[in-house]
Amino acid sequence: MSEITLRPVNEYRATYVCIQEKIEGLTDLQLEWKPAPAKWSIKEVVAHLVDSSMVHAIRIRKIVAENTPQFLLYDQDAWVASSRSNATSMEEILSAFHALLLYNALFYERLSEEDWSKKGLNGDKEVSIADLFQGFINHVNIHLAQIDRNKAGLAEQ
Repeated sequence: MSEITLRPVNEYRATYVCIQEKIEGLTDLQLEWKPAPAKWSIKEVVAHLVDSSMVHAIRIRKIVAENTPQFLLYDQDAWVASSRSNATSMEEILSAFHALLLYNALFYERLSEEDWSKKGLNGDKEVSIADLFQGFINHVNIHLAQIDRNKAGLAEQ
């Protein structure tokens, strides 16, 4: 594996630590607080990242193994609403995220340069493995900002 590939995979792995740092020291009350009934709690945000990681795992494997596959699509709000994440410990949610993250990182590390450019279809748009990889990191960062907003919203109350 080249240094070029190693650096981004380490950045991908680091998303777990970023989440841990954002939620460190928070109580269950803080983790389960919602800014509005239709908004997500911090636990639900992290559980969504677990769901997203599962879907991501399927997408990247389909792209490598199949010829221009259609992406698995899902209704993230329905998944979060039905998961009852606030009834689960944050430790269990983080454990699931970490396991999926590590397993996907191992997969990424085994990809050839050709694999990184393989594409799948998100509707009519072609998306490469490299795009999905960076997109996942960006997705986690968006939700880290959402966690900050929840923490700030609760502090204002």
